Amino acid sequence: MLLTLGGFVCGALMLSKMGLLGTIYGAFQLSLVLQFTYVVFLLRGLKKMVDFITNRNFEAYQQFAPSTNNRNETLASLTTLKRYSQDQVYQKKLTREADINVRDRQLLHIKEAVPEVHVTSRRPFMGLCCQNCTFTSRESLVKKTTETLALFNILNQTAPLNKNGVLARTFNHLHQISRLKRYQYPQVARLVLKDDRVKKAVEKAALQQFKDASDEAEDEFYQELIKKNWRRAGKLIYDMRSTLSDFLLRFTSWILYKLLPCFLSSVVVHPGQIEMIKEASKSNLPLIFLPLHRSHLDYILLSFILLNNDIRSPLVAAGDNLRIPFFGSLLRGLGAFFIKRRIDPVMGRKDYVYKAVLHTYMNLCLRAGHNMEFFLEGGRTRTGKPLMPKYGILSVIVDTFMDGTIEDALLVPVSVNYEKLVDGNFVREQLGEAKKMETFRDALKGIWHVLNSNYGMMRVDFNQPFSLRELIKTFDQHKASTTKPNSIHRILKSNPSTNSLYGTDVVSEEHKSLVENISKHVLYDCARSTTVMSTNALAFLLLTKYRNGVSLEKLVVSFEELKKDLEFTMRDVGFSGDPVDVINYAVDLLGPALVKKEKDIIKPIAILPNVIELSYYSNTVVTHYALESVIALALNASEIRLDTVSHEDLMENALELCSILQYEFLFCKPCQNLEQVITERIEDLVLRREIFLSDFSNDLMAKSRKMAAQFDDEEDENPTFQKLYRINTSREAKGCVEYLKTILMPLMETYAVTGFTLDKLVQRQLLENELVGDVLKEMKSQVERGSLKYDESVAVDPIKNALKYYQKLGVLECHQENKLRLYYLKESYDNSDSVKVFYDKINRFRIGNSLFE
Repeated sequence: MLLTLGGFVCGALMLSKMGLLGTIYGAFQLSLVLQFTYVVFLLRGLKKMVDFITNRNFEAYQQFAPSTNNRNETLASLTTLKRYSQDQVYQKKLTREADINVRDRQLLHIKEAVPEVHVTSRRPFMGLCCQNCTFTSRESLVKKTTETLALFNILNQTAPLNKNGVLARTFNHLHQISRLKRYQYPQVARLVLKDDRVKKAVEKAALQQFKDASDEAEDEFYQELIKKNWRRAGKLIYDMRSTLSDFLLRFTSWILYKLLPCFLSSVVVHPGQIEMIKEASKSNLPLIFLPLHRSHLDYILLSFILLNNDIRSPLVAAGDNLRIPFFGSLLRGLGAFFIKRRIDPVMGRKDYVYKAVLHTYMNLCLRAGHNMEFFLEGGRTRTGKPLMPKYGILSVIVDTFMDGTIEDALLVPVSVNYEKLVDGNFVREQLGEAKKMETFRDALKGIWHVLNSNYGMMRVDFNQPFSLRELIKTFDQHKASTTKPNSIHRILKSNPSTNSLYGTDVVSEEHKSLVENISKHVLYDCARSTTVMSTNALAFLLLTKYRNGVSLEKLVVSFEELKKDLEFTMRDVGFSGDPVDVINYAVDLLGPALVKKEKDIIKPIAILPNVIELSYYSNTVVTHYALESVIALALNASEIRLDTVSHEDLMENALELCSILQYEFLFCKPCQNLEQVITERIEDLVLRREIFLSDFSNDLMAKSRKMAAQFDDEEDENPTFQKLYRINTSREAKGCVEYLKTILMPLMETYAVTGFTLDKLVQRQLLENELVGDVLKEMKSQVERGSLKYDESVAVDPIKNALKYYQKLGVLECHQENKLRLYYLKESYDNSDSVKVFYDKINRFRIGNSLFE
């Protein structure tokens, strides 16, 4: 009753800004939030109380229960229970002894080896912006003192206890909320319909509809169309608008302080990164937060972190699928504004009203001083890898800068990672089941499940803010320098989505290339600065090296090697301490459905459907090693003579593989030359991996130049010499090549089988879901026969990306109408022989050279 009354009192505070009906409705919703929170805590308490009373009653019954004729049965049951308990104790004892033995062997090794004296390196300061594109921004906001600050848990962020009274120490979270900086969040939705852009769009839409009508249409009909479009514009802005409230932000923050510890052990951020954002906010330029999207919890916790560090909370672009009863209103009050996730590619180009309303609303929000947040990936990743960017919302930001509405903006890439995924694992979707729309009931069930689970740690890394103006200027200069005829700059240009805002000409054609480059640069930076969690590292090692199981002792060695390798390449890891404890912690967190541990043997559950979830965690590390795996696969397909391979042949195959996998990974930043990046990575394989023998190529070229100089060939003043690499044929080098090949081999299997299944389109047409279903069926059949080695290759997202690749090659045609996509082969490829050529093109990377067999 008190909670309900409190909800109505809080709702009354907004009476001056809202009508009476809106106030009652808002207060009713707020009271529901309070009551739901109360019920959650009450039920958790009742559950504990019921368990306590049940145990006491059982003990009393056992103590005073009279003897019966079933004494023998009771004794037998007790004996069985005792044996079971003894077995459990024995298993735990064996596991404990195995862990102790591993530690003892480690200590023995340390005692026998002479330790090197070295200074402990500090944790890498992640997320510095690009030195090439944003040099001025790179030199700002970062101080040497902020780089060395230790990480901290935002859930423990409260006022110092020794400086406050008894009430502040008792109600520390309330005290923390009360001392936060207050911001005004102006509501601009009412100004949208007064803007000239919307007026012109309404007239244009009405005129188009008037022309499409019959010849008998009159002026009255035109005026009716004008009114109809005005009513639609009003409804669009009403459904779209955010009602960001300082009070609701604070109240939700207090609730989160209570709820988050129920399922998260910590929410870790770097204080130096927070200081960067604070300094950037003093520039009075809008901050555009661009996080990776893994969970619905992302935007809630981002606002929670910013609010509790006295940084203005952003408006968040959310898909209209989240505009569900109660939760939609709650998200709206926390800053969400709702946009269409999909637009018909034909009708979308004619929807002048919607585009004008969205564009005008975002312009007014930026002009009013709001920060913004949206996800370049669009939806949440289903695979654990960053998705290819969607360009719609960013294109509006770029247009807003280009037309002078804002002077500049600071882009802030944000990397988010969880030790265990909160929202679910998407396994069913990857196996072909249709995506379920969010409902109020599902949301409640999901919240209850989350509150009774353990998801470990969440890590948030705020990258260094950089100037949009500076980046655009750099890209313009870069574009001018790479349009020369002799330029060898390779660009993997992807086709934009035809059902996004970007694909329906919200942004002008001249700016599209610019928007794509900015989006890819941001996503590359986000992926690069994503912290590797213990569960990511464990899943990666088990799937790439130890699919058949491994001893804890051997896994510890590999775990430490992986950690050092990541740190050497300036990747941060989200774990520390004794590796045995870290591995055991990760095993427990992933659970027996994904990882099995018996004594000191750890084995992944590498079968469907479990392995798909395990690969989700592994893919965070796969992204980091993707280019090295590409080179290993390219070597696998190259022509090898006398244990040597030419640089030209290796580079050609590597570039072809990068083209094939362009919808899976961003292999370099848009400001980089892909060939140069691959060459640098090959040199790295010479120095660190020792796959190629060092100095062989240089010695051979030097001898060739010396011989050419002796002949003094005047006709060829600048002779070219083929650069060769001698392959290290040692057992260790071959093992390293096999390990690197394994990283991307599941994807190669997916693309190869997808190409093989295109044979079903000969003289036929299939809807996308039917074609994907046929590919899944074929892959499952090959897994059962043993033709496919990796069960995780059976997944929907890579299949759809493979179809995009074949479509870009010109093999497939796709006709789209509403939400349906119809695939068919191009006329010149509509035969089995042509399809087999493209299958062989992919499959040759899977077939190993005899050198590596």
